[in-house]
Amino acid sequence: MIQLTCVVDVDAIRFHRCRAAVPANKFFTLDTSVEPDCLPGQVISVQSAFLGYSESYNPYTDPPTCPWWNCSKPTGVPARLCNGRTSCRISQTILNSPGGTALCALTRDGNFIRIEFTCVTGMISLSFPYYLEHFFLILTLSGDRSTKLLQSVISK
Repeated sequence: MIQLTCVVDVDAIRFHRCRAAVPANKFFTLDTSVEPDCLPGQVISVQSAFLGYSESYNPYTDPPTCPWWNCSKPTGVPARLCNGRTSCRISQTILNSPGGTALCALTRDGNFIRIEFTCVTGMISLSFPYYLEHFFLILTLSGDRSTKLLQSVISK
């Protein structure tokens, strides 16, 4: 089977947050209702997510700062917890030895999370038998956005 998911005409929102000085019982929160680029009722679609470490991390500012990173690794946890929801919470303990291994050679634990996501009205997911030679999909969006034509050609 071939899986095709289409999300059309959206800009990614970058969510970059630093770990609290004491991360126990603290959460990173994604919420479409407070994002200026999201319309009411839209849901989260995570494009990418990374856990990372920044040597310039300062947990004693309000909010904590971690302006740059020295290492990072991808994670699928935000997509699993947040996709299709209007809001979600991710425990800051996700940064503790992610995946049971050291984040990188510099450190065992991370001190920031970086998530790129979009706010979408909906997602279209289609499955096709593997033997399908070609598939053409016309997707029309109405409202305040112009009509779009999306043509996907899928080969076996």
